[in-house]
Amino acid sequence: MHRFKFSGEPRAGVVLASLMLETLNALPANEMPQTLIGLPRHSWRAREFGFDQTLWLTRYLSRHLGIAEVNAHRVRHTPTQRGLDRQARQRNLRNAFRIDSPLSGRVVVVDDIMTTGASLDALARACLVAGAGEVQAWAIARTPSSSI
Repeated sequence: MHRFKFSGEPRAGVVLASLMLETLNALPANEMPQTLIGLPRHSWRAREFGFDQTLWLTRYLSRHLGIAEVNAHRVRHTPTQRGLDRQARQRNLRNAFRIDSPLSGRVVVVDDIMTTGASLDALARACLVAGAGEVQAWAIARTPSSSI
């Protein structure tokens, strides 16, 4: 995970995404979403990490699952979430995302690591505003709540 997130190594992402696909391919067809939306990073933050891991992961899943991908936009720069508690993370991301394409049906928001869920929640709210009927969150990993 560290190689994928902090060292910008897509090969590490292939291993992680392949494991994720094993689980997702077991979902019944009627439980699959119509759309995937990756948690957008600010462009300079993607450069800092070497590439945009979540965009890469979303595209990988989209290709392998045959599910449409829609881009979300970060409408304002937000400070890093590292070191913030749950409430501070939620405040930090309030109204931070926009989706220009109309959505419908089941939508999945994608992230590499879910810590408190504040980022995914803020993006999910933007999806509902854009018309999604249901929003799920998919992540490769989850930070243990005792570490937050």
